[in-house]
Amino acid sequence: MSTVEETSTAGTKAEEDVGDEGYVDMTFTKELRKATKDVHNLTDVLVNAKFAFALSDDEVWYDGLLAFYEIYKFFETRLPERLLPKELHRAEAFERDFAYFYGPNWKDTYEPRPVVKKYLAHLEKVSAQNELLLFAFAYQMYMALMSGGQMLQKKRMIARKLWIFPKGGEEEQQKQAEADAEVATANAASVGLDKEDLEARPMPAQVTICPPGCEATYFPVKINVLKAKLRRVFNSQYGAFDDELRAEFIEESRNVFRLNLEVIRTVKGENRANLKKLVIAAVLISSIYLAIKFATK
Repeated sequence: MSTVEETSTAGTKAEEDVGDEGYVDMTFTKELRKATKDVHNLTDVLVNAKFAFALSDDEVWYDGLLAFYEIYKFFETRLPERLLPKELHRAEAFERDFAYFYGPNWKDTYEPRPVVKKYLAHLEKVSAQNELLLFAFAYQMYMALMSGGQMLQKKRMIARKLWIFPKGGEEEQQKQAEADAEVATANAASVGLDKEDLEARPMPAQVTICPPGCEATYFPVKINVLKAKLRRVFNSQYGAFDDELRAEFIEESRNVFRLNLEVIRTVKGENRANLKKLVIAAVLISSIYLAIKFATK
């Protein structure tokens, strides 16, 4: 069997294992999103501000992954499979990406940054209290990787010319799909969420290729299948909570975004990347100005 056939077979088998995406009740998702909307929006603003001009800069990308690596590894070593399906595990993929960019001995000089140690200390406390509250973090983090993470990686691949569009106008279709997704997300944030909004919202196209160094956001199984499975886990747990545990779960879900904001602020390289973009833009504007000036003489 060829490598391509093996990969295809493995992906099909994995999809069979997680089940058909089907319909998933969004009532609890709606409740949680409304409860976290304000802090979620703040995170989105910071991510966009930090990375909008830096997606083509590898230093920013990999430092961003490195900043959250320990967080994902914590979930995968502490949560049982009934709460975090193995199909979602990312730590080993992160490590392969780091070996690609930093070299095979990257762990020799690696040290989690102070803000990550603070984050991990909070996760330790939460985990000791109730593993279901740790799941509140994992649920948000893996959903983020399968949503915004897909869009960021796709844009990065396009900027790095790693994404080759097929012929037949599909490039324009993809651009339109991404534009629709951004508009839908903005509308949801500004006018509030309802059940239909959540079910119909366009999602960024899944990253379906895996060049070297791009494994962290690559899932061989369809994203909608994985998200449906994780939502079912969430529904089965959250629906059984009493009022006190539900309130604690929501509070920890808000803490996800608060702690993520602190981590995002430590990502290196974005200022250098943005400065480079601004310099290029300044040179381009100056060139246009000079061309117009000489043309009118």
